[in-house]
Amino acid sequence: MNELRQEENIVSGIYDGYSDTQKEIMELEKKKTRNKLFTLAILIFASDFLGLVVLNSVNPQALLIIAVIPLVFAGLAFLALKEPMLAMIIAALILVAAWTYTIIITGGQAAVSGWLIKAVAIYLLFAGFQNAREAQRIKKELNL
Repeated sequence: MNELRQEENIVSGIYDGYSDTQKEIMELEKKKTRNKLFTLAILIFASDFLGLVVLNSVNPQALLIIAVIPLVFAGLAFLALKEPMLAMIIAALILVAAWTYTIIITGGQAAVSGWLIKAVAIYLLFAGFQNAREAQRIKKELNL
């Protein structure tokens, strides 16, 4: 009887350790997702600011306009700590919508211009989705 209880304590101790480790990994994945969204916000602002400098159009109104999407991404970064997959889906939709709008406005010229920035942004989106998916898998596994 005493041996059975001791075995149960060992098994429950192992599960508790596994559960704690998984929770730590989930928090780490959420933070990685958040950091990807912050990096995207900085990348978008820097890219747009560089465009303003090249056009010699730097003024307070233009800075406010180019800050809208990066501020939304910063807000999504904070959402990623609670719901990382939702934050990444919204970020992807906003980015695709902004790129589509820009392509329509410029008559297709924006489809090829800034391809390096777009490639980095796509990489950050995919990496963020991987982190968010892992966090969601752990959340589902632990029934949190």
